[in-house]
Amino acid sequence: QEDWEYIIGFCDQVNKELEGPQIAVRLLAHKIQSPQEWEAVQALTVLEACMKNCGRRFHNEVGKFRFLNELIKVVSPKYLGDRVSEKVKMKVIELLYSWTVALPEETKIKDAYQMLKKQGILQHDPQIPVDKTLVPSPPTRPKNAVFEDDEKSKLLARLLKSKNPDDLQEANKLIKNMVKEDEVRMQKITKRLNTLEEVNNNVRLLNEMLVHYNQEESTDGDKELIKELYDRCEKMRRTLFKLASETEDNDNCLGEILQASDELSRVINSYKKIVQGQTVNGESGHSSLLTVSVYFKRRESRHRGSSSGLSGMSGSGFCTPSGAPGSPLLRSLSPQPSSPLRTGLLAEASLGNVLVQLETIKPSNVLPVTAYDKNGFRVLLHFAKDCPPSRPDVLVIVISMISTAPVPISNVVLQAAVPKAMKVKLQPPSGSELAPFNPVLPPAAITQVMLLANPLKEKVRLRYKLTFTMGDQPYSDLGEVDQFPPAERWGSL
Repeated sequence: QEDWEYIIGFCDQVNKELEGPQIAVRLLAHKIQSPQEWEAVQALTVLEACMKNCGRRFHNEVGKFRFLNELIKVVSPKYLGDRVSEKVKMKVIELLYSWTVALPEETKIKDAYQMLKKQGILQHDPQIPVDKTLVPSPPTRPKNAVFEDDEKSKLLARLLKSKNPDDLQEANKLIKNMVKEDEVRMQKITKRLNTLEEVNNNVRLLNEMLVHYNQEESTDGDKELIKELYDRCEKMRRTLFKLASETEDNDNCLGEILQASDELSRVINSYKKIVQGQTVNGESGHSSLLTVSVYFKRRESRHRGSSSGLSGMSGSGFCTPSGAPGSPLLRSLSPQPSSPLRTGLLAEASLGNVLVQLETIKPSNVLPVTAYDKNGFRVLLHFAKDCPPSRPDVLVIVISMISTAPVPISNVVLQAAVPKAMKVKLQPPSGSELAPFNPVLPPAAITQVMLLANPLKEKVRLRYKLTFTMGDQPYSDLGEVDQFPPAERWGSL
C-alpha cells in the first residue's frame, strides 16, 4: 500500500534541493532494480509521482540515456528481464509509453521505447486510460489563429465550393499550408514556455545558492556549481533577448518575458556583487534593457517607417544606457544619426548630472495625466511649471501613485522607455509600499520625479512597465502615455 504522504514529501524535497532531480533518479534507478517486487513497484510509483509533480528539471534527468538504460535493463532479457516479475516490467513499459505521449520534446525517451520495439521486447503499445496518464494533460488548445484568418477562410470556402478539380487541389494545398503555419506557431509557444520555465528554475537555484554562499566556508563543489548556474543564466540572457525580438505585436506573453528578464538580471548582478565583489549600479541589468529595446525598436520602426529604437529605459533599480556605453548590442539597436547638429543635440541630452529636488518643483496649470487606473491603484503624471536650470529641453514630471484598495500594496516598481531621440530618468521613489485605504484619513501616496529630455522637440511617446503586489496577488502591466504638453511650451507651463 502506497503511503502518499511520504511520496509527496519526497517530491517536495526533490523540488527544494539544488541537485534534487539528479540524486532522486540515481536512487530510484537502484530501487527499481531491486530483486524484491514490492520495493521495485514502490520505486516506480514514486517515479511516476515525481514526473507529475517535479517539473522540467526532473523530466530532463529522466530523459537522459544514463537513466533510461537502467529502465531498459529491467525489461531486457539480456540484463535483468528474466529475473524481474511481469508486474514490474509492465509498469516500466507503461511509464515509458506514457512519457512518449506526454513529453514528445524528450526525444531520448521515444528512442528508448522504439528500441524496445525493434528488439521485439514488446509487440504493441499498452492500453493506458486517460485518467492514468503519468503527466498532467496539456492545457486546452487555444483557438486556431491561423484558421481565423478571414481572407484565407473566405478563399478556402470558395475553392471548396468549386467543381473545378484545379480549385479543389488548390484548396488542399491551402489547408496544408494553414496547418503548417499553425504547427510553427504552436512550436514557438512551446519553445517560449520551456525557455521561461528554464530561466525561472535557474534563477531560483542560483538565488538559493547565493543566500548560503560564503567565500571562506563554501566548498569547491559549491563554488563550481554556482559558477555553472551563473554561466547558464548569462546564456539565457541572449535567449530571452532573441525571444523578445521574435514576439508578435498582439502576443500577451511580453510581460512574462520582461518579468523573467528582470529576475535574470537581478540574480546575475547578485552573483557579481556577492561572488566577484563587483560594484553594480542598480538591481537590474542590461538584459531587460536590451529585451525591451528590441521590442520597442521594431514597433517604432513599423509606426514611423524608420529604424528608430529606444535610447534607454530607466526605473527604480533599473540601469540606464549611460551605464553601458560600450555595449555593442545596445549600439546596434539605434543607428547613429548622420547629421552633426542632431548628433550634438543628442549628446547634450544626457541626464546623468541632472537632479531635481521634489520640494523645489512648482506645479503647472496643465491637468495631470492618468497613466494607470485599475484595481484601486492609480498612477498620475503631474507636469512641473519650470525646467531645470540651463536645460530648457527637460520636462520635469512628478509621478504620484495612490491606492484606494482595502489591502496593502507593496513592491511597487515603475520603469519607463522613450524613443532614441529622447532620454528619460526616474529618480528614486519616496517608497515602494502603500497602506490599505482608510476613508477617514488622506490616502497614502508614493511620489517619484521623472526627467524627460527632448532636445529635438519631437512628440513624446513614453512606454512604461508597472509591477506591484496587492495583498498577496502580483500585478504587472505595460502601457503607453502620449498626452504630454508640446515641447515648445516646456519651461512656461
